[in-house]
Amino acid sequence: MRDFRSKDKDEIIDFVGKRLAPHDLDISNPGAMNVRLRCMNVAETQLVDIQYGSEVVIDPIDLDSHFLIHAAIQGHTSVWSEGVHGIIQPDNLYITCPGHTTRIHMTEESRNLTVRIAASAFEDYLTKCLHIPVNRPVLFHPGNQKGRELPQVWRNLLQHLILQMELAPGLMSVRHTQRQYAMLMVEMLLNHYCNTYSDQIALHGNDVAPWHVRRAREIIHDSIEETISVADLAIQVGVSVRSLQTGFRQFLGQTPIEYVRRHRLEKLHATLATGNPKGSVTEMMLDCGIVNFGRYAQYYRQQYGCSPSETLRNHRV
Repeated sequence: MRDFRSKDKDEIIDFVGKRLAPHDLDISNPGAMNVRLRCMNVAETQLVDIQYGSEVVIDPIDLDSHFLIHAAIQGHTSVWSEGVHGIIQPDNLYITCPGHTTRIHMTEESRNLTVRIAASAFEDYLTKCLHIPVNRPVLFHPGNQKGRELPQVWRNLLQHLILQMELAPGLMSVRHTQRQYAMLMVEMLLNHYCNTYSDQIALHGNDVAPWHVRRAREIIHDSIEETISVADLAIQVGVSVRSLQTGFRQFLGQTPIEYVRRHRLEKLHATLATGNPKGSVTEMMLDCGIVNFGRYAQYYRQQYGCSPSETLRNHRV
């Protein structure tokens, strides 16, 4: 563990860049800046408790191979990732993904716990622990964690790590111990923060959702070619619409309709990437239960960063 204090911009950029990501820093009031950082390594994972003491705008330069997981201790931080605005605040987690253009705006009150985890750590967990083949990038979908238990548990875990490092630095320096904590972080995020492998993880017996959520998910998966409403889904499951909505939000971090949308997008992506290269995008959308082609083309671009036709074209090549 290392504590760092500085008012020198270049020194700050260099120190933070080496531990999180190389970046540019725009300071609204350089004279007021008084950076306080506490950093610790957990195996290959880096944890940084960061507060600038002044309003700053951060433009990360290189997130090609790492995720940054942001948890607010105090204040609110604005994030723009791929043009979409989000907020880091005490009741949520926000994850910036590799390859995404990201800008972060911290106020002078903002204080965040930020963790850097290599993309390879998530891929290794999927393949070695869950035996799920990684055939596309791991991406987390922000905006679905507000009000859930994960943000509080995550902050408690990080604060526990910091406390244990203070109390027993020798014990916590054991490599195997650090790797167990790092794996716990990866496992928590993959299982409880909506991502591109959430459906497959749930189907591999790692779902802790109640029976009515599991049953609803099974119906959704079996009804891929049919239109489905929340009311019809609740009737088939045998619960109220409210119970179904609440269950999905608490255990999957999204509404039933959002789950249907994401599942169909995953199915469409797999069809485009591995299906008949002579097929048409429209036919493939219909096979995946998609009838609103324009809207789903927008959803697809938001999730995969390209259009369905571009995925099919690349597959043809």
